[in-house]
Amino acid sequence: MILKQLKHVEYINVFKLIKYFENDLWCDNKDMVKDKVRDFFKSRYDEDDELPVRLDNASFNFISSKDNGMLVGAITEEEVKLAVWSHDNSKSPEPNEFNFSFVKFCWELLKEDIIMIVNEFAGRGKWSRGFNVTFISLIPKVNNPQQVYDYRPISLVGCLYKIVSNILSLRLKKVINKVIDH
Repeated sequence: MILKQLKHVEYINVFKLIKYFENDLWCDNKDMVKDKVRDFFKSRYDEDDELPVRLDNASFNFISSKDNGMLVGAITEEEVKLAVWSHDNSKSPEPNEFNFSFVKFCWELLKEDIIMIVNEFAGRGKWSRGFNVTFISLIPKVNNPQQVYDYRPISLVGCLYKIVSNILSLRLKKVINKVIDH
């Protein structure tokens, strides 16, 4: 019955209907579909306890104390503002639909809080709960996706995450040539 209906559907929402891998059966139970999707991508992205590469007898270049201080030092207002202004205004809407256009427009009002949040992340090395909201979206890899492996996950991250990643990448850019051989 479901298979007959599928012939007329061009796009199938993977969270409503999924084909079982093992026995080629279709499932439309919401909880089972959710479990199958989660288990599939968890198995693909779980880390192994073993290191796949051994680094015995490898030599590494080092950075100076000054460079290290620059990498781990407090993040300045100038760095945060540069990161904000380097992004397209319409990119990175938060769950509440705030994007870089909003952040730029309200910069004088928001800057102290944004700088505080960014430096809190830098000091702790992790986000406070709720600040790094990320949406996972599944993009079809084929024209007629029917199974979970027919989709590619992408993450849609918000403004704060992009601000921090931009600042960190700009800092790393200053020292990367000192630690990687050409």
